[in-house]
Amino acid sequence: MSVGAGRPGLSRRRRRRLAGIAGAVLLGWGCASSGSGQVNVVRRAPDSGLREDLVTLRSVYENVRFDGEYGLMVREGDGTLEVHWITREPRPGILRVFVGDSLLHETITPAHLAHGAVFDRPDAERLTLEYGSPESPENLARTVLDLDGTPPPEHVLAAVDSIFAVGDVHGEYDTLVDVLYNAGLLDEDLNWYGGRAHIVFLGDLYDRGDDVTKLLWFLYGLERQARDAGGRVHVLLGNHETMVFTGDLRYVSTKERLIPDFYDTTYPGLFDIRSTVLGKWLSTKPGLLQIGGFLFAHGGVPPAYADYSVEAFNDTLSTFISEDLFYRWADTTYMPEIDQEAYERRWDFFFGDESVFWYRGYVTSDTLGDALGEVLDRYEAEAHVVAHTPVTPIRSMYEGRLIAVDLNDPASQMLFLERDGDTYRRWAFGSRGAPEPLEGEAMKSEGPGLPEPEPSGKDVPR
Repeated sequence: MSVGAGRPGLSRRRRRRLAGIAGAVLLGWGCASSGSGQVNVVRRAPDSGLREDLVTLRSVYENVRFDGEYGLMVREGDGTLEVHWITREPRPGILRVFVGDSLLHETITPAHLAHGAVFDRPDAERLTLEYGSPESPENLARTVLDLDGTPPPEHVLAAVDSIFAVGDVHGEYDTLVDVLYNAGLLDEDLNWYGGRAHIVFLGDLYDRGDDVTKLLWFLYGLERQARDAGGRVHVLLGNHETMVFTGDLRYVSTKERLIPDFYDTTYPGLFDIRSTVLGKWLSTKPGLLQIGGFLFAHGGVPPAYADYSVEAFNDTLSTFISEDLFYRWADTTYMPEIDQEAYERRWDFFFGDESVFWYRGYVTSDTLGDALGEVLDRYEAEAHVVAHTPVTPIRSMYEGRLIAVDLNDPASQMLFLERDGDTYRRWAFGSRGAPEPLEGEAMKSEGPGLPEPEPSGKDVPR
C-alpha cells in the first residue's frame, strides 16, 4: 500500500470492533457568551426533557449524582480555561477561582441544570475551583487544578516499605473509598492519609460503573496529595482507557453517558486527551511499572513483549498515543499517512490478544510457568501483579510469582505488600476488618505492621 493512499485494511475482527463503537446522543445544549468572558450553558429547548431523564435515573439509582466532581469538565483553550458543572436542580450557578487564598475570578450563571464559564488562564502553577449554586452554599464543591501539569510518571522505582495495588475499578468510586478508608489510606475527609506508602491502580478506571468521572477527579487530586506527603499514587492504563480514548463506548453506563449531553459534547470529548484536564492527565500514564521486585501491568507482559524495557514500552505507548492516528482512531474518514505494517503494529500494541492491555494467559492457564519465569528474569522481578481477568478473591498463582488483583466485584479488595527485611508479606484488604493473607501465602505474624489508622473500623463519611 502506498503512503497516504488510504486507511490500512481491517481484518473481520477489527471491522466488528469498529462497527460496535457507539457515540453519545446529544440532547441539544449550547453556549451563549457575554462580553465579560462568561459562558452560560443553555438549552435550545426547555429543561423539562432533561429533568425527566434525571427523574427517571433517580428512580433507578437511589443516590445518582451529577453535581460537583461527578459531572465536572475542565477544558483548556488558547490562554483560557473553560469550566462546566451541573447543579442538583435548575438553579443559578456560581464559579469562583482562587490562586492560594486570593479570589481571581467569579462568575454567576442563570438558573439551569448545566453551567459553564470561561476565564483567562492565570499565571500560576495551581488554582482552586469552587462551584455549584449560590443558593446552596453548603453544597459548593472544590477542585484543585495543577496548571503546569502533574510531574511525569515514574516507571522504575527502588523497593519501598508499603505497596498497595488495586485492580479494575470500573467507576465503583464508593466501593473503592470504602477499601482505601479501611486500610487507613484516607482520612475523615477522604484525603490522603497514607504517608509514604505507594498505591498502584492497574487500569480500567472507565466503563461499567456509574461514577467514572468522580473517580477520575478523585485520583487526580489524590495523586497530588500523596506526592506532597512523600507517598505515591501510580495510575496505569488499561484496555478500557484505550477503548474510550478511541471512541469504543460499548461499556459506558447510561448515567455516565448523560454527562456529556449537558455540555454538547461526546463521551470521549468529556476526556479529550488534547484539551481537557482529565484527558491530558490520564493519557500520559504508563502501561508498565516496576517497584523493586514487583512488575505491574494491566493484562500482563507476555513473552512477545518482554524485549521491551519498562522505559521503552512506556516511551512507545506515549509516542503512539500522541499520534493523530490514535486521536482520530474512530474517524473512518481519516486517512493516515502510514503503511500497513506500521498500522498493524499499533493495532497489536493496543488491541491485540497479546497486548499488555489485553493479555489473559497467565490467569486463565496454570501451564505458563516457564513463560512467566522468562519474563520475570528479563525484568529481574520476583512477581508480576496483573488485573484485567477477574478472580475472587485476590489470588496468588505460580508459587507466588503472579498475583491476580482484578475482582468479579470491582475494587472490593486491595493487595497490600509489606516489606519484611528482604521479602514482602502479602495481604488483601477489604472494606471492613483486618487484612487477610493471600490464598496460598503463609501467615507470618498476627497482622501487618501498619500504624493503627485513626479512621479504621468506622463507616466511610459521605
